[in-house]
Amino acid sequence: MKRSRIISLQSHQGAPNAKPPLVRTSNPQSLSPNITIPGKTTSEDNTHLYRVSLSPTSETAGHPIQESSEVIGIGKLRTPNGLAVSSSGSWVVVISGHKAHIASTTNPRAGFKKFTGPDHLTCLAFHPTDDCFATGDSKGAIRLWYCLTDGSLSGTSGLEKRAQTSSFHWHAHAVSSLVFTPNGAYLLSGGEEAVLVIWQLHTNKKEFVPRVGAPVSTIAISPPGEKEEEYLLGLSDSTYTFISSGSLKISRAFSQLKLGRG
Repeated sequence: MKRSRIISLQSHQGAPNAKPPLVRTSNPQSLSPNITIPGKTTSEDNTHLYRVSLSPTSETAGHPIQESSEVIGIGKLRTPNGLAVSSSGSWVVVISGHKAHIASTTNPRAGFKKFTGPDHLTCLAFHPTDDCFATGDSKGAIRLWYCLTDGSLSGTSGLEKRAQTSSFHWHAHAVSSLVFTPNGAYLLSGGEEAVLVIWQLHTNKKEFVPRVGAPVSTIAISPPGEKEEEYLLGLSDSTYTFISSGSLKISRAFSQLKLGRG
């Protein structure tokens, strides 16, 4: 059976030898094996990024509880708002504050290269086929970042750079969620306005699904299949709303089950 790896963000607080739990994972199969020991904790509220192999050590293979054979500490940052891995499995991006932290999954020991934006970054999505990614920020702007090239990523790790970007702006408030359609032709965005915005990337034209019921917290797209593609919106009032991609109309909605004492 072919083993894969996971990329994990961990809050690194408490006792110096504590092993914090995984809080965000991804599993591109192209990650290469290496080992480093995670750095020491500090008094600050830092988050550490690790690459963890799913292959166990020879001593723990076959045991109910297994120890990873490879754990690599890529870098640390503060208050991350999103993590994504490129479709090729070559890059991992974490956004924190005004910065996009980029690391190579094939050379994780090289650490992060940092690129800065004008405003606080709130969400992140990778293009499904191209080596570029999109971010939303606290002032409603959306940017496509084109910095995943050897030229852009050359130089000393830790230094902050500016990246080539293109931008879109409709939202009056912070962008809460972004997702590309599977063919990469459209980008969907949502936020406090309770409107789903559908951006056609090569023309900059946009369409709207207004009055979805509450501010948009998350957006997902149904996997390709025989049925028509749908957009699933997670709303701030715990409602999940399905949007038909053909009609751009709400097809159905479900409120989260709430348990209480009778």
